[in-house]
Amino acid sequence: MRHYYPAVFIPKGCELKGYTLRFHDIKGCFTQGDDLSDAMFWAVDAIGTWLDGLDEKDYPAPSKVADVDLSDYPDDAFVNVIEFDTEKYFHTIRYEAHKAGLNIKQTAELLDAPYRTVQNWFNGTRQPAPWLERLIVKEIQAAAE
Repeated sequence: MRHYYPAVFIPKGCELKGYTLRFHDIKGCFTQGDDLSDAMFWAVDAIGTWLDGLDEKDYPAPSKVADVDLSDYPDDAFVNVIEFDTEKYFHTIRYEAHKAGLNIKQTAELLDAPYRTVQNWFNGTRQPAPWLERLIVKEIQAAAE
């Protein structure tokens, strides 16, 4: 199921690059990224981390973008909607490896895969084909049992 949460993007300013993000509807949930694309990736991860373990019916209701008050933020802050797809997030290699207590190195060893490839899967810069990801997830789940 897909959920859409507004996030306040706050440019880091000065010589620092990137953005800090705060979620209006998920109290205490925030993250950052080195650029807009990176911030969007980590935004999904932050939402997933906060909502992990909750029944989907207990997820916070998202606000409308127009209801997000920016008066307490710097003038260059803006709101963007983050799509959180539970199927994509909770059925990924990184999520299953985390549940199994495996880090990147351990996952690479389990799969007999190159470390750099698994690292790219974990940080979202590359993904295997969907059919292959499903097989890898099953392999990690079987190893966790």
